[in-house]
Amino acid sequence: MRYLYIALLALLFLGCAKTPTTPLYIESLQQTLENIDSLVTANDAQKLSSEMLYYSKKLKKEYEFVNPPLFHNFLVNTGIKQRGLCWHFAYDMLAHAKSLNLNSFDYYIGGANIDDYWEEHNALIVTCKGCDFERGVVLDPWRYFGKLFYSKVVDDPRYRWSQRGDKR
Repeated sequence: MRYLYIALLALLFLGCAKTPTTPLYIESLQQTLENIDSLVTANDAQKLSSEMLYYSKKLKKEYEFVNPPLFHNFLVNTGIKQRGLCWHFAYDMLAHAKSLNLNSFDYYIGGANIDDYWEEHNALIVTCKGCDFERGVVLDPWRYFGKLFYSKVVDDPRYRWSQRGDKR
């Protein structure tokens, strides 16, 4: 019986011995981006995934983002803070994504509940090169206080997205 406990204890510790080479969140976003279309390369998807996750954290820190996000909006709208509205995140994420010069992707700004003061929301939408907006993936760091939310445009549980302007 004692050997059984030792074996179980050993299995418990062995199960945690190897650290994944790519954090699971990056890997999951990478897979979501690759699944947009066969035109998306694994290298571009991995690069964009890691950069967007990193950059959303950087913006959170840079904006001194306050939780909850709606309170942060209040601080920006009253002039106490300079940046950190959802559209600030969207356009800053867009600029960073474009600076990576990845060949697999096109970028859009998506809007939901446009012209509704309390409910309007904006985010970066990533599609494969030449693909329609509706096939894209929402990248939204504002929604969860700087932690990057991502979802296919058509599967977002909270918002119905529409394209704001042309491809960027």
